[in-house]
Amino acid sequence: MSAAANEGADYDVFRRNYLTAFLCGAASDWLKGPYIYRLYEARGFSPEQITFLFASGYVSSAAFGLVAGALCDAFGRRRMCLVFCGLYTVHCLLHVFSSFTMLLVARAISGVATALLFCAFEAWLVAEHARRFSSTNLSDIFSLQTQGNALVAVVAGLVAQGSVEVGGYAAPFVVAVPLLTCCALLVAQWSENVGSKSKEDLSVSTSLMKMQSVAAAVFSSMDSIVLRVGIMQCLFEGSMHIFIFLWTPCLQRGVNRLPHGLVFSVYMICMMIGGKQSRSSSRMRPSLGLVFVIASCSLMVPRFVEDLWCNLAAFCAFEWCCGCYFPQIATLRSRHFCEKSRGATISLFRVPLNIIVVVVLVWGRTQPPEMMLMSASGALATASVAFYTLPRNSVEVNGHADPRKSE
Repeated sequence: MSAAANEGADYDVFRRNYLTAFLCGAASDWLKGPYIYRLYEARGFSPEQITFLFASGYVSSAAFGLVAGALCDAFGRRRMCLVFCGLYTVHCLLHVFSSFTMLLVARAISGVATALLFCAFEAWLVAEHARRFSSTNLSDIFSLQTQGNALVAVVAGLVAQGSVEVGGYAAPFVVAVPLLTCCALLVAQWSENVGSKSKEDLSVSTSLMKMQSVAAAVFSSMDSIVLRVGIMQCLFEGSMHIFIFLWTPCLQRGVNRLPHGLVFSVYMICMMIGGKQSRSSSRMRPSLGLVFVIASCSLMVPRFVEDLWCNLAAFCAFEWCCGCYFPQIATLRSRHFCEKSRGATISLFRVPLNIIVVVVLVWGRTQPPEMMLMSASGALATASVAFYTLPRNSVEVNGHADPRKSE
C-alpha cells in the first residue's frame, strides 16, 4: 500500500474518531433541547423563574468562559474535553430532582460544560489536523460536523419525544448519560495537544506562567480581522440562543398542543441541509454575509404575523442559516486565530455572547417574545455589516490555517 493510501486511511480513522466523539457530546446536549422549557413549566416554575434558570446558565458560561479556553491551551485540549464529559453528566443527573436550587446548580454546571464543548473540541481538532494532515481540507470536516450535528439532533428530537412519553420530561437527561460515557471513552484515546509547546508541568508556578502566556498570545494576535470574526460569532450565536429560548412560546400562540420533538427534528433537518450546502466543493454555497441577512429577516416574521405555519417556515429558514454558519465561521477561525491561544480566543468571544443573551432575557421579561426576536434580528443585521467589511482574501475558504497565526 502506498504512503498516500496509508495517509488517507489514517485520515479517515482520525476524522471518524473525532466526529463520533464530538457528536456523542453534542447529542447529549441536543436531547434536552425540545423539552427543557416544558420541564421547567411542568415543575411549576413561573416564567420569571424559568428566565432566571436560563439566564444563570449563560452567566456561568460567560464567567467561566474567561478562563475555559486558557485552561484548554495551557493544560491540554483532550483533558478539558474529558472534563466536559464529567461535568455534563452531573448536569444531566441533577435534572431528576424537582428542587429549584438543584436545577439552578445544574444550569450553572451546564454553563461551564458548554464553554468547554465549544472551545476544547475545535481547538484540539485544528491543532491535531495541522500536525498530522495539513494537506487535507479542514473546512470539509467542519461541514461534516455541522451535517452530523444536525442529523444527531433530528434523532435526539425524536428520542427525546419518545423518552418523555415513557419516563416524563426528565427522561431525555437520563438518556444522555450513556452518550457522554461513549464520548469520554473515545476522547481518552486521543493524543494530547496544548497551546504551548513546552512539556506538561502541573506545578502552580508553571500553571500560572502558562495561563499568562496564553493570555498574552490572545491580545497580541487580536488584529482587526480576528476582532470582526469574533463580533460575528458573538452576534450570530447570541441571536441563536435567544431564538432557542423563544421559539416555543412564539409557536404556541393560539395552539393547544405543539409536538416539540417533531418540530425540533424539522429544524435540524433544515440545519443539516445548510451544512451540506456549505461544503467548500458545493456550487450552492451561500456567502456568510447573505446567511446573516436571511437569518435577520427570518427572526422579524413573528413580529408581523401570528400564523403558526408562517412562523414555522421562518424558523426553519433560520435553522438553515445556522447550518450554513457553523462550518464557515469555524473555517474562518482556523485561518485567523492564533494556534497558541486558539481555545482562549474562541472562549473570549463567547463571554460577550453570553452577556448579550442574559441582557436580552432579563430585559425581555416584560416584553413579548416577538419583540426580543426583533432585537436578535438587529444583531444579525449588524453581523452582516461586520462580514462585508472584511478584506476579500480573508474570507476565501480553503480549509487551511493562516501560517502567520501558527507561530
